[in-house]
Amino acid sequence: MSNNSWKDIAELVGITAIVLSLLFVGFQIRQSQQLAMEEQINNANERQNAIRELIFAYPEIWHKACTGEPLDPVSRVIAAKIFDSWIDHVAGEYTLRASGVRQSEASRQKIVEEIAAQYWLYPGLEELGNSRLDWHQGAVVTNPSRLGLGILIRERLDELRSNGIKPKGDTAWCGRT
Repeated sequence: MSNNSWKDIAELVGITAIVLSLLFVGFQIRQSQQLAMEEQINNANERQNAIRELIFAYPEIWHKACTGEPLDPVSRVIAAKIFDSWIDHVAGEYTLRASGVRQSEASRQKIVEEIAAQYWLYPGLEELGNSRLDWHQGAVVTNPSRLGLGILIRERLDELRSNGIKPKGDTAWCGRT
């Protein structure tokens, strides 16, 4: 074989190696993205399970908080913890849907609608939401999407009220009604 033949073969082998390495890197990136998405979904499921555990541990406190009944200071802290866990989960779902990680028929707007409906049905939830939102506006916000979501929920609830629309919420969420 001539030098040109060897040179052509070497170039072909080099190009093939480059293409294969690019394909490998692309496969690795895709696999890493899938793992990251699965981890985010697992974290969301863990948050939801943690909320359920808190509600099951303190059903009477949660029900009183939802309905707006007066709470002693310790119960108020427990209710705020449950509420914060719930809103963190909701904000996480909102973000997952915005990023396309969580494929769902429900859009981000649907989350806002659902929470506004829960606030309407349970005035105590709205009170907790407003108190947490007011508190966050004066503090360092570690999760800006959470604050933005709270504002969207408040705006949607105000809009529903001004139009006289009473949405249906999930009556099972806060226990007996």
